[in-house]
Order: sequence, then structure tokens, then C-alpha cells
Amino acid sequence: MSFQLVLGCLLLVCVSVNAHESDFYYDTVSDDFTWGCATSAYQIEGAWNADGKTQHIWDAFTHENGGGNIKDHQNGDDACKSYTKYKEDVKRLKEIGVNHYRFSISWNRILPIPTNNNSNPLGLNYYKSLISELKQNGIEPMITMFHWDLPQLLEDYGSWSNDSIINHFKAYADVLFRELGNDVKYWMTFNEPFVVSWVGYGTGTFAPGIKEPATMPYRVSHNIIRSHTEVWHLYNDKYRQRQKGKVGIAIDIDFMVPKDPSNPSDIAAAERQLQFMGGWYINPLLGNGDYPAVMKTYIARKSQEASLTKSRLPEFTDAEKARNKGSSDFLGLNHYTTRLVENKDNGISNPGYGGDSDTKQSLDPAWPGTASSFLYVYPPGIRGILKWIKKTYNNPTVIVTENGVGDHTGTLEDQPRIDYLKAYINEVIKAIKLDGCNVVGYTVWSIMDNFEWRSGFTEKFGLNYINFSDPNRPRIPKKSALFYKDVISNRGFPKVSGGTRIVCSTWCAILLFAHVLFPGVMVQKSRMLGPRIMRGNPFAPFHVFVRVNAHVSDFYYDTVSDDFTWGCATSAYQVEGAWDADGKTQHIWDVFSHRNGGKNIKDHQNGDDSCKSYTKYKEDVKRLKEIGVNHYRFSISWNRILPTPTNYKPNPLGLNYYKSLISELKQNGIEPMITMFHWDLPQLLEDYGSWANDSIIHHFKAYADVLFRELGNDVKYWMTFNEPIVISWIGYGTGTFAPGIKEPATMPYRVSHNIIRSHTEVWHLYNDKYRQRQKGKVGLAISIHFMMPKDPSSPSDIAAAERQLQFMAGWYINPLLGNGDYPAVMKTYIARKSQEAKLTKSRLPEFTDAEKARNKGSCDFLGLNHYTTRLVEHHDNGISNPGYEGDSDTKQSRDPAWPGSASSFLSIYPPGMREMLKWIKKTYNNPTVIVTENGVSDDTGTLEDQPRIDYLKAYINEAIKAIKLDGCNVVGYTVWSILDNFEWRSGFTEKFGLNYVNFSDPNRPRIPKKSALFYKNVISNRGFPKPASGGTIVVGSSWCASLLFLIVCCF
Repeated sequence: MSFQLVLGCLLLVCVSVNAHESDFYYDTVSDDFTWGCATSAYQIEGAWNADGKTQHIWDAFTHENGGGNIKDHQNGDDACKSYTKYKEDVKRLKEIGVNHYRFSISWNRILPIPTNNNSNPLGLNYYKSLISELKQNGIEPMITMFHWDLPQLLEDYGSWSNDSIINHFKAYADVLFRELGNDVKYWMTFNEPFVVSWVGYGTGTFAPGIKEPATMPYRVSHNIIRSHTEVWHLYNDKYRQRQKGKVGIAIDIDFMVPKDPSNPSDIAAAERQLQFMGGWYINPLLGNGDYPAVMKTYIARKSQEASLTKSRLPEFTDAEKARNKGSSDFLGLNHYTTRLVENKDNGISNPGYGGDSDTKQSLDPAWPGTASSFLYVYPPGIRGILKWIKKTYNNPTVIVTENGVGDHTGTLEDQPRIDYLKAYINEVIKAIKLDGCNVVGYTVWSIMDNFEWRSGFTEKFGLNYINFSDPNRPRIPKKSALFYKDVISNRGFPKVSGGTRIVCSTWCAILLFAHVLFPGVMVQKSRMLGPRIMRGNPFAPFHVFVRVNAHVSDFYYDTVSDDFTWGCATSAYQVEGAWDADGKTQHIWDVFSHRNGGKNIKDHQNGDDSCKSYTKYKEDVKRLKEIGVNHYRFSISWNRILPTPTNYKPNPLGLNYYKSLISELKQNGIEPMITMFHWDLPQLLEDYGSWANDSIIHHFKAYADVLFRELGNDVKYWMTFNEPIVISWIGYGTGTFAPGIKEPATMPYRVSHNIIRSHTEVWHLYNDKYRQRQKGKVGLAISIHFMMPKDPSSPSDIAAAERQLQFMAGWYINPLLGNGDYPAVMKTYIARKSQEAKLTKSRLPEFTDAEKARNKGSCDFLGLNHYTTRLVEHHDNGISNPGYEGDSDTKQSRDPAWPGSASSFLSIYPPGMREMLKWIKKTYNNPTVIVTENGVSDDTGTLEDQPRIDYLKAYINEAIKAIKLDGCNVVGYTVWSILDNFEWRSGFTEKFGLNYVNFSDPNRPRIPKKSALFYKNVISNRGFPKPASGGTIVVGSSWCASLLFLIVCCF
């Protein structure tokens, strides 16, 4: 075969796989285009009560309810400490090469009493110093006057719904123009008035937390627009001639796409929603001076239908319309995402902005999600919105004042952020060069990770990483900072002279293919190329490929034995629903999820209905069969079997449900694998002292006896408990999970002690009474993160990693598969900590000699739930905060290069799976292990869940390596989970399923995702078969870069 033929074939593949790359547009913007980064005062400054600054509504909101208004219970009191570290911020901006820095002023820092107009010299000095530092470094300040932080005093006076605020805001602006205006060319009066009015005063999700959706958003926005107009005229009349600046406003607009592009009603609905979100503010200032006609019509009609005497939308006078019109020198556009819109009659039962437009918004499940629940990635949306602004408002001057994407980790290797910025900036350049949109600047949100409002520090948008647990708040540039620097220096994406530029990110597929076709040439040419790489060769990215994709060569092709069992997992509370049906009584998660108006759960939801598997179990089994699993791991609801868990009288309706489920599984060739207790303790037993009361051992044994007797003939695998560390530490130590008890010093150890004793008694019950007849096995499922020494060369870190493994895993494994007792290192450390605290005995309970003997060997197999890995270092934690977390004298962290997920605990490091299995083999004489949970989450439930496929492929491959290369006795693997479900404290916000479930649909349809097909193929192949003819299987997805490399190497 000739090289040219091979190359032609590969090029055809390249074209078909990467057809979308033809949409990438190579061009640059003009020299006077301005590039920048953005922040806001409350999100970065800190110094919340320093130097005369008084309280604003976000200070109050974040401190209310013990911090419960914020996801991680944090606040912006210190934030990034930019009040003292502004010079470092400017240094980072200069390194990137920005032309402007968009930041906001804290009204309270300038006017501590916002009604008397006496400015605070210390506050003014801070902003003057910041502006001076920027100007000295060639960076223009772009200032927002109001970014959501209203003085609390003005909120108490009626906030934006009190007309007097217009004069107060105008007076505040006058101070800014007078004191700072000579050095400022771009002013924005308000940031995202839509968020201020709707999210602050309509839904009440943001500060000040007011829920008056019918009228307040319209009244608030009305006075915001009037305030803007007065400030624009103030500048125009008093300052413009001398200062020569511009005054605009920054509004946020999602692009709206008709859900059905062929449906005229959906097309009209999308346009209507654009007017309701964007036109609400643009039309008065850049249109005819008034609200959009469609907005006035719809709200007036809704008001009339509700028998109101006038519209809920306020009216501008003719004089105000004339004064509004043209009162914005430029439009600031904050754009992050897009929505699908359809026509929907929302009626009048819930009056307010949310329903007034008679539209319904949704998302395309194919759009990738992010760490932010609102943000789905659809780059063409930014071009679409810029074209809409041009067409609707006569092509005004626009600056993109915010655009960016968040993750949960703050990783320095933030390729997803680079991909997002690259795609969105490219669409902006298309809008400028192809569509003639008058866009004069672009701004990334944000220069650094910061306090992301209601999400606290859990979402990271920065080009620079900040460790918020470090009091010095160092700024560490991420990979995206270098990318943005290159974009700025190139003014976009320059065309390649005399050729075609090919876009790519993954190199491996063609490189491997080329190695098969031309092994000698590839070796020779790659050796020749090596020295050139180090001297600036244009193909230097290959050097990056070698480093980033080195793990690809570790991919291992082999299969497991025919009797290996493949499965999927769920738990009762997470999928069943029917929480109070057919005699079932309350357990601790029923109580916990209903407590405090649902606030214990992230989205205020609960598992009352969940996936409705109590009635839809046959559909679950159908989905399992389609995938081809051998086993289904599910749990039993103790309350459904024994509504009164102290009298041991089983509930026939509850038993019938589980018998029917088991029967359906067996008829479809699927073995049940049952967990007796998956965190849902009967509330009655919790009230009697829970797992800390020794009587629970007898109750649990009696419950297990019912299960063995009634179901055991059809069940070969039982697990007594799921993840006892979560029960004991997170339920009774930190109190984050049900039952919400915070007694970290002793309760986790007492709870775990009785869990282990309960397990042992149930194992012996089965062994003595049922095993001979039923021939099943009884094990335990524990969760273990692999622990890696932070410094692999440090003996203390190596010892710390081993110690933490014993504290997390040996805590439960050692009594059952070791010597019958707790690990020696655990006993030693906790005894010492207890002694130092002057306690008369260790906080860790002791087993009697008889109990140790009874424990030892009381586990037929070990269930391993593994998701993630931690870095561990030695750290003397002292005794000031006694408890499990500090007793091991370790400190855990993560490598910021590990990709994150939708779950804050889950960072991706596939080799951890293999290492965990090897540790179990080495430490406990290679026991039988079933991987009983492994999986990854996203925020979206998207059907195109390639990241889940990548995760499962990598982790399953590491499990196969452990079996085939290391001799680990692993006999099964289980994906968490067959369905998106109720993910405990996170509610329905995290999706782990191979099947998508729409929880707003009462029918809860199950829709297979792409990962379901992937897992089906893995099962049918029993892993990853070796090539039939001794070749090499190509690993990778993007072909173009390696095609270039092939051309270089072969010519």
C-alpha cells in the first residue's frame, strides 16, 4: 500500500470525524480591540468591615442562618483579600497582557452612610491606588458602580422599590466621577439588573432573599433603569467634556433558541423571551425609551386576567421615555449560556416574571454541563445574541463584559476552560468579521477563583487558582491563563499563511496507527525530531503529547473469565419512592430531607418519589437486561420490611415488593445482590439511641433473619452494610448526612463498633442457620479512597498514606479479615490522643477477646466502593478538635491536575483503583473482592455522556490490570448507577446514571445514555479484547494533530 493511499484514507477519516472543525474561523480583531478580565468587589476584596466600610446586603445574607444561605456555609469576609493584595492582581493581569480590568466599587466602602454623601477617604484611597497601579502597568480600569452589593441601610429604607434610591445612587455616582473619573474611560452603572431584580427580589435565591415575584422584580428594574438614566445624564452634562469617558450598563442575556425551529409559536416564544430578558433593559436605553411592546402587552393581559386595575409592569412617563432614549454609550454583554424555548400558556395562578412571557425554557441534553447548574456549553449562542442585538438595536457598540466557565476543582490543567474560551471567543470574532457586529472588547470572567455568590467557593471560574484555606491566598496561573495570553498577543486566531490550520487536542490515534504501518520510519523520524523539538520546532506540541498522554501506552487489552460478574447498583431510598406507602414507616433520611423546609438538601428535594422504582421495577429490570448485566445490587428498606423494627413482624406488602423484584430479575437471568442497610435507619431506632445503643445489634440480627428466611433461597450475595464510614463519620461525626449529629470525638467510633458487631452476628446467623441450605455469601461494602504520599520521597508522607488507609479501610477490614481487632496503628494513635486530652481511656472502644475471635474471618467477600484518590501528608493535628478526622495526624489534598466532576469529593485518578486492589491483596491475604460501586457524576444528565465513558473505561481497565497483572482476586464489577437518582445531600443535582431520568416528569421515563451502550459492549466483550491478528488497537478520539505528525515523520 502506498503512503499516499494511506494518507488519503486517514484524511478521509479525519474529515468525517472532525467535520465540525470546518466551522472554526481563523481571523484577528483590530489593534484597538480591548481584551480584559473581570471581578467584582464582594467576590474578591475581603476586608468586609475594615477601614470604615459598613454592611451591605450580601454581608447580611451570607451571615444569616449560620451561613446556611451559601452552599458551603462560607462568605466573602476575606474572599481573595484583594483589598490588600491588589498589586498581585495587577501583576497577574499584566502577565496575561490584558488591555482593561473590569472591577466594581463597593458603595459602602465609598459612602459608609449612603444617605449623607460624606465619602470615606480610606475607601477612596484603595480604589485610587488600584487605578494608579493599573495605569502604571498599561491597563485601563473599567468600573462597575453597582455589582449587587446594596448598602443594608438602603435595603432597610425600601431598596430599589423606593424612588428615593435614584437620588442616592446619582449622588454616589457623582462622588465616583469627581474622585476617580479623570483616570477612567469606561463606566458601567449596573451589573446584570436581571439578577438583582428577579433572583434577589423575585425568587429570593440571592441577597436580599425577598420572594415577591409578582411585582417586585418590575419595580426594582424600573428604578434601576431610571437610576442609570440619571447617572448617564449627570456624566453627560457635568463630566463628559472634560473626562471624555463613556457610560454604559452590563446586562446578562442567555441566547434563546426555538425548541422546534419549524414551529412558528416556538420561534415567536424565543424572540419574546429575548425581549423579556434583554429588551427589558436595552429597549428603554437604546430603543424607543420604553419597555418592549410585547412585554407591556403580555404583562398587561396577565394583570387584567387577574382582575388587577393596572399592569404589574410600571410605566415610564413621556418625559422619562425621552430621557431614557439613547442614554447608554455602549452595551456591556454578560453571556454564558443558551436556552431552548417553546410557547407555553403559563396561566395566572403564579403571577410573576417567571410566567408572564408564556414560554417554557429547557436545555438540549447534548450540550455539555459544567460545575454551575445554570451553565450549559453552546458556543454559537454568543454569536446568535450579538447578531440579535445588532439587528434589533441598530448595531450599538458592545463590549463582552463577562464570559467564562466554572469547575469544582480549580485544577491548573483546565483544558475544559480553554476549550470553552476558545470556542466562545471564536464565535465573537465571527460576529465581528462575518456579521459586522460592532463589538469592541471581550472580557473573561474571571482573573481568579473567587466567592461565587450562593455557591460560595465551590465553583471556580478563574484563570488563576486560589487556595482559600491558605491565609496568604497565593494566585497560581492555570493553563487557561497562558492560552488567553496567546489569544491576546495574536489578537485572536491568525490565519496560517499558505496553508490550512488543523485544530486538534488528542494525538494518540494516528500516531499509533502510523507506528503499525511504518514502525521503522516512525522510530527513526521520532529520534531525528527529538532534538528539534527543544529548539522551537513548529511541531513542538508533540512533546506535550508525550507528557500528557503517556498513560495511553498503559492501556491494557485483556478480558476477564466467563464467571466474572458485571452489574449495576442502586439503593432503596435513592430510587424506590413510595416513602409512606403500603405500611412503610419513617427512617432518618425521610426525616432529614423534610427538616428545615428541605434545606438540608442542596435543591430542597427529597426521595419521597425519587425514581418511583417501587412501581416501575420492571422497567428497571428491562434496562438492566438491555445492558446485559449478571447482577443487580440494590438495598432493602428496613422500614418497608419491619414498620415497627422492634417487634420483628414483617410487612407482607413490603416483602411482596422485594419478592416481585427478585423474581423479575431471576426471570431475566440477573442475580440479585442485596445490601441490608444503606444508611436508612428506622427513625424509631434512632430515637432509641441509634447505633450507639448496644440493643441495636439484636434488632439488626432479627431484621437480617427475616430477610434470610423470606428471600434467601433466591439470593447468593448479601452485604450487611454499605459504607459504614459514611454512616459513622458523616452521619454522626460531621452531621452532614442524616441523622445530622455532630459528635466527632466519640460517636463515629461507637457507631462503627456496633456496626462491626452487628455484621459479625449476622454473618454467624447465616453461617449457622442458612448457609448449608441457601449456599450464599455474606460480605460488607466499604468505601475507600486510595491514599498516595504527597511527597513519594518523604518517609513521613509514605507512613501517613499507609496510616490513613488503615484509618479509612482497616477500621472495618481488619476486624473481619485480619486479626479480629482494630488496626494497631489506629489503636495507638487514638489512645495517645485520648491520653493527651487527659481522658481515662481511649475514645476507640475495645473488642473483648471473645469478640475478636468471633469477628475474625466473618466476611465471605469484601465489597469495594471506589471513586477517587487523595494525596496524604503527615500533619500533627493536635488535640484541640478531637475526632476521627484529626486522630490519624494526616492531611489530605488533591492534585489540581486531576480532573473534577459534579461531585465535590470526586477527582479522577484511575490508577487509584488498581493500587487500592493491590493494597487489599497485600494487606489482607488476597480476599475475594467485588467492586460494588464505581462511577462518576455530571450536573446535566446528558445522554451524550462521553466523560462518563472515559471514566468507566479507565477505571475498569485498571481493575482488569489488577486481576490479570497483579493477581488480585476480584470476581465482579458494579457501576454506580443504573439510573440518575436522589444523590443524598445533593438531591437531584448530581447524575451518576447510565440512564437519564427526568424528575420533573411524573412518569419518570428511563432513557439510556451513551454510557449504557459502552458498558453493554464492555460486558459482552468481557473487558477489552486483544486484537485478533496481533495488531494494535487505536486509542483516542481526535485525529488531526497526529496526521500532521505522520506527514512530518514520513517525508
